[in-house]
Amino acid sequence: MKKSRAVALSAVLSALGVVLLFIGSASQVLDLSCAALASIITVFAVIELKGVWPFLIYAVTSALSLLLLPDKFAALIYLLFAGYYPMLKNAVEKLRKPVIEWIIKLAVFNAALTGVVWASREILKLPDDELIGLTWAVYLLGNAVFALYDVALTRLISLYLFNLRKRFKFLNK
Repeated sequence: MKKSRAVALSAVLSALGVVLLFIGSASQVLDLSCAALASIITVFAVIELKGVWPFLIYAVTSALSLLLLPDKFAALIYLLFAGYYPMLKNAVEKLRKPVIEWIIKLAVFNAALTGVVWASREILKLPDDELIGLTWAVYLLGNAVFALYDVALTRLISLYLFNLRKRFKFLNK
């Protein structure tokens, strides 16, 4: 792909990611869902653009969302996990050893979840009076949701590669 097309597509994908995160931030109910949707943009970039472009999209989307969003929780989720996870998933799944892959993925997710919990309490000053005694439940539920997210992301990637990619012929010119 020509560099000018890659730059233009990266800019559009970054803007779309910020818009999705803004929707999640504005609703305050969809912040996790919109962060997961914004991560699909990074999946698209990993498949179609390769190289440094997905990292640049992640960096630009993270920076703009932290600067522009009224509620920073969606941006925090994207920055600490959802934005870079598709790139990590791509690299880890090249190992072709499912047990090791899951150990790495779960370790990274739990580290990111710890970062989100800490940043929510200490930086964003979000109230967490009800969750203090339920931290174990947050991790248990978080890991279950993460496993579902990973499987769903794998299926979306397969759907795109085998059914939808041929419809995006403008990318291969």
